[in-house]
Formats: sequence, C-alpha cells, structure tokens
Amino acid sequence: MKDDSFRGVYPALTTPFRPDLSLDVEGYARLTDAVIRDGVHGIVVNGCTGESWSLTAEERKTVFETAVKAAAGRVPVVAGASGQSAAEALAKIRQAADAGCEIAMVSPPWYVIPGPEEILEHYRKILAATPLPVLLYNIPRRTCVSFDVATVDRLADHPKVIGIKESSKDWGLLSSIIRRTRDRISVFAGYASFFGLAALCEGAVGYIDSGTPVFGAKSVAFHKAATTGDLETARALQADMERMLAAYFGLGTFPASIKAALDLLGRPGGPTRDPIRPLDDAQRASLRKVMMASGLIEQRAA
Repeated sequence: MKDDSFRGVYPALTTPFRPDLSLDVEGYARLTDAVIRDGVHGIVVNGCTGESWSLTAEERKTVFETAVKAAAGRVPVVAGASGQSAAEALAKIRQAADAGCEIAMVSPPWYVIPGPEEILEHYRKILAATPLPVLLYNIPRRTCVSFDVATVDRLADHPKVIGIKESSKDWGLLSSIIRRTRDRISVFAGYASFFGLAALCEGAVGYIDSGTPVFGAKSVAFHKAATTGDLETARALQADMERMLAAYFGLGTFPASIKAALDLLGRPGGPTRDPIRPLDDAQRASLRKVMMASGLIEQRAA
C-alpha cells in the first residue's frame, strides 16, 4: 500500500570495515550521520552495496541497530532482508524490525532462478508474516531473475507491499512498472545517474542508489531540480553524476570504487571483504582525477 511520505533520495550505504576486516561500527555511525546531513530523505542498509553477503547474523544485527541509532528518527531506515527462502528472509526482517528499521527491502532469491509463479509464492509467504512493510527489489544482475510487469502488478495490490526499487537497467520495464503501479505503490528507480530524471518525470517517487553517499548534496540538488521543474539544472547535474558513476563501475569490483571514493572524501569507506579486492594505487589515482574534475575533491588533495 502506497505511503505518500515514502519518497525522495535514499542512498544505499556501504558497510565500513577496519583494516582487519572487522565491522567498523563507529565508522558506520559516522557515515550514516554524514549522508543524513547531506539532506537525503532516508537510507538503505544491508543491500548489495553494503556487502550484505559477507555479514554474519550478528554483524547484520549490529548494522541495523547502528543505523537506527545514528539516524535518530531523522529519516527512515530501510533494511535489506533478502533470502534464499521465505523463512530466511523473514528471519532477517524480524531482526530489522527488532532494531527499529521501518521498511524491509526484499529481492527474489538468487542462484535458484525461480519462475514467475515461484517468485510470487515466495513473496506471498513473506507478506503473510512480515512485521514490516516490504519494498520489492528487482536486481536481475545479482539474482539472475527479473520481475515482469504482471507479477509486480499482482503484488502491488497487497497491503504490505509499500513499493519497489527497480534496478534492471531496462527503461522499458521501469517505465511500464511506474505507469502500471504508481497509484498503489511507491516506485523508486535504481541507477539514478542514468534514469533518475526520466523516471521522476514518468512518475517515480524517488531513487535509491549507491552514488549518493559520494555525490552528497549534489544528488539532493538534482532531485530537487527534477521535481520542481528546473530541468536545465537537473540535466546538468545528472550528466555530471553519470560521468562519475561510469568511472566507478569501470574500476574494480563493486563496491570497491565507492568505498575508495568515500575514503578520498574523508568519509568512512574502508576495505572490501574477500573475494573483492580494494582498488590498487593506479585505480585510486584514476578515481581521484575523476573526482577532482567533478569538484568533489580539490586539486590540493592530490
């Protein structure tokens, strides 16, 4: 069921680790506070940007609790809570609810490659027992399956479904989902640096992306321009963010470049967990040049 307050810019947070790869709780709190101070409307934790696959159950609990405590009621906290089975997803959702998170983001199971009816049944089991509203999450690059419009249309009628994050990189699918379901659920675009302006004009309520913790207030300014009719400013800001995001995805394995960019900004980034390698010196130098060209860091930082 659509909640008109659930809209705007929701950055997907990385998970800071210490040099020994243990969870950097203090760094996580500082990163959460920093992005909220940028003016975002909510945060997303424990998604693929947050290396959720690498976290133990206890670490995930700590991430949820730390984010909620650091947010301190200023913005909603959306918790990534996907699972191979409905039971696994529900265990994560209950953990998020106990920590004080407001919404659970749930993708279809990965690796299994279920069909449309199996995906529908997976969500029906979750929706029958979830203590939190559910944000559907379409990320076929990670799961190897994609929602079709008909499945989203059917799920949009369930009162526990609050929205969808559509990250297929398929504009036709995103546009169709917006037009078919925007009266019932909140549609958020992924890859905002590529599709943000078009999606917002089509009727999406906002976007969830991994670049915003780096772009900072620039991302929030883009959203404001796009939603207030200042299309010239919105186009220019999106073009700048797209250039940067293209550079990120060309360096290392995601989210190593995002974490390196945060380090360059003086925000908690830290290393990635195995098997993902941090950027090497040459890659960091390339990233630094892109960030200087975009005005995110000054020349003297080189």
